[in-house]
Amino acid sequence: MNGMRKLKICAGVALLGVFLSGNTFATLQLSPGLVGGSGDVDNVLFNQPDPTLDHEVIGQLNPAPTGELVRFTSNEDIFAPAGGQARIEAADGSFNFIDFGLVDPNLGFSKVQFNIDAATDGTADIFLLDQFGTTFSFLNQPLSGSGENFFTGFSLDNQVMVKVTIDSTVQMTGISDLQQVRLGPTELGGPPPQELPEPTTLALLGLGLLGFGVSRRQRNKLA
Repeated sequence: MNGMRKLKICAGVALLGVFLSGNTFATLQLSPGLVGGSGDVDNVLFNQPDPTLDHEVIGQLNPAPTGELVRFTSNEDIFAPAGGQARIEAADGSFNFIDFGLVDPNLGFSKVQFNIDAATDGTADIFLLDQFGTTFSFLNQPLSGSGENFFTGFSLDNQVMVKVTIDSTVQMTGISDLQQVRLGPTELGGPPPQELPEPTTLALLGLGLLGFGVSRRQRNKLA
């Protein structure tokens, strides 16, 4: 393979990198299903039904009553219809927005699992907020009207989550309830993880080096 052909191949690879998604190096990830099982997360429980209609309900991590408190909030009235594993419903039968996190401001969670019971087939946007205020967005997540829509949020580099937001307000399906919420609490603290170069940055660096190589090759030919 001659030198010019090698340069063309390198250029193609570098240009391809420009179009790679920045999420390749995202530290918080969301996947459908129960990734890695549920042995490393704790169930959120309600010791008894809480029929009080409010924009907020409080659950507790197992083992109750010593487990950490978990706050669920919505833009409409929600309640816990039964004791046991967390299940949050809306007063009018469905809701389109809910978020949750630990009440203790010094705690976050390294992993979270939850089940969205959708009223019909549709989609929802899910957001994971880390301890440094960065939001990781996972848009248009498919939801089945069957009621089994498990998701797992997790970190790639010991990043910590402090809040999960589920939003289906923009032409999306209503949510009948949120249930089987599990998370693994961990203390906050420490500096942000060292940022990895984005694929686009790496690609542009490759193009710059490639251009330098071409220029040098041409000068050698003219010498």
